[in-house]
Amino acid sequence: MISFQTISSFRARLQALVNIRKGVYSSVPAEIKREFESADIETIRHNRDMILIQNDLVIVKYRLGDKRMKLSKANGYRLIYMVSTLHERVVFLDIYPKRGSLQQLDIDDRQLMRLIEEYLEEDAGHQLMNYQF
Repeated sequence: MISFQTISSFRARLQALVNIRKGVYSSVPAEIKREFESADIETIRHNRDMILIQNDLVIVKYRLGDKRMKLSKANGYRLIYMVSTLHERVVFLDIYPKRGSLQQLDIDDRQLMRLIEEYLEEDAGHQLMNYQF
């Protein structure tokens, strides 16, 4: 069974998206659930934009649409996550919209390294939290 976990900055970013006035991003958790809840680990790992591959670990930038806002995957969100097929674990690292008040166009190497460092610290300190669908 696949374990889904989050780092603290992902949780903060997701909460900020959901709390935006007028519910603009309120369907983000439902979109994550729709994409990941019934997928197997190989599907989650492959057929995505792989940013970094290190042995069993893969960091992926996934395009996520928003059906409620009628946004395609190109105009919706970017979900950055790490996959370990050996441990059947997915760790959500970041999420950002391509449009709107919290818009971000891309993730740079420095931001990615910060997310990886945060993951390593929280994993070592047993601070990762399970993501519930």
